[in-house]
Amino acid sequence: MHPRTFIAATLIAALGVASPLDLSAQGPLPKDSLVAEMELVFAGTGNMVTHTMTVLGHALDINHEEGGDSTVVAAAAILHDIGIPRAREIHGSTAGQYQEIEGPPIAREILTRLHYPPSMIDHICGIIANHHSDADPDIVNTLEFKILWDADWLVNFPGRHPGATGQEKEAAIEEIFKTKRGKLLARQLFLERPEDTQGGVRGTSVRNIADGTGERGSS
Repeated sequence: MHPRTFIAATLIAALGVASPLDLSAQGPLPKDSLVAEMELVFAGTGNMVTHTMTVLGHALDINHEEGGDSTVVAAAAILHDIGIPRAREIHGSTAGQYQEIEGPPIAREILTRLHYPPSMIDHICGIIANHHSDADPDIVNTLEFKILWDADWLVNFPGRHPGATGQEKEAAIEEIFKTKRGKLLARQLFLERPEDTQGGVRGTSVRNIADGTGERGSS
């Protein structure tokens, strides 16, 4: 098993996410198979695999507190950037608008091959198709979209707000993040003294979860 695939399986087990095999006897294959598919698409671009696995860790953490559909959340996290290589090839750009065009067909093919139910595939692909634009209210108002949105922003926030003051970061966190858990994690990660804002929370990193040392903070 690829080391990152092992980490994904460990994350899922540590956070108590039900196996997708529980859905039905002919249900989707385990999530480590989905991680392996993602790794194939991102072959030679280790930074994308690392980004994806970090988003997955945050998404599972947030979902544990928020109570979304764990299978949808995990699949959306694993596949949210899956359109980047094709966007670069076809459009000469990895801008979000092109990711949202090219990602869903790739995700749909993978999810169909792994026996995810059609309604679940539609939901996951809808999340991927909106994960930059935040455009379709039928998708973006779902809890699973909000969880993926926050998980992705937990990774991207520092690069989008370099040099921001604590007050500016607090305002941005309040505006950007959509879940209570996401806001708490953002304050813990990006503010020097999160207890000054919303009581603080001890965050759980991908490394902590994978090696069994992480503790989930209370929300």
